[in-house]
Amino acid sequence: MKFASLYLAIAVTGATAFAVAPATAQSTQSTDWTQRVTMSDKGGHVMGNPLAKHRLTEYMSYTCNHCANFEKESQVPLKTGFIKKGHVSFEVRNLVLNSIDLTAAIVARCGGRTKFFGNHRALLASQASWMKALQTSSPEVMKGFNEGTVPQRIKNIAKAAGYYGLMKKRGFSAKQVDACLADQDAQDKILGMTKYATETLKMTGTPSFAINDKPVDHVHSWENLRTVLTALPK
Repeated sequence: MKFASLYLAIAVTGATAFAVAPATAQSTQSTDWTQRVTMSDKGGHVMGNPLAKHRLTEYMSYTCNHCANFEKESQVPLKTGFIKKGHVSFEVRNLVLNSIDLTAAIVARCGGRTKFFGNHRALLASQASWMKALQTSSPEVMKGFNEGTVPQRIKNIAKAAGYYGLMKKRGFSAKQVDACLADQDAQDKILGMTKYATETLKMTGTPSFAINDKPVDHVHSWENLRTVLTALPK
């Protein structure tokens, strides 16, 4: 999905990595690194060994159907074949395409780092459903997506998309979701990651990937990415 200029329209308002002691070869082999989630200095969520030799980063959009396909296809083989072993870590960063993307990205961050990947998976797994809800909203409801303050627009989108119901199933109350949607720091991190992806790495679509902060050219699917990861030295 191509990056849209609407990013500029939504950016109307203005983590520290976890320190980990070096692991021995024996402990690295016995650790299930898929259970470790930390934060990068850019604000992304990192699954895996913080000291992994290869740092895989996905730049994604919640309204991108290719991103939903990547999550579905890669979830098991990426974790079991690469992350679990400790030589590859996997970070999710945002490249938001529109105000709907921004809203979903804020919701995904609800509950902190330990809840992120579950939220991320739930949003992408139900993408077709909530996208349809938004696309079939009444003209009056859609008007609220683009009018009012940014917090008001974000909340209107979350209501129309059914994010409150989705997050209720994950144990979040409406009050907790409201607090997440009002989190300016989360919004700033999301827009900061988008700016870094588009201006520094020159990425133009989602999903896009980087390994050790170097963009992987012409790779936008799990099938092609798996070939690249398999060729990495252990």
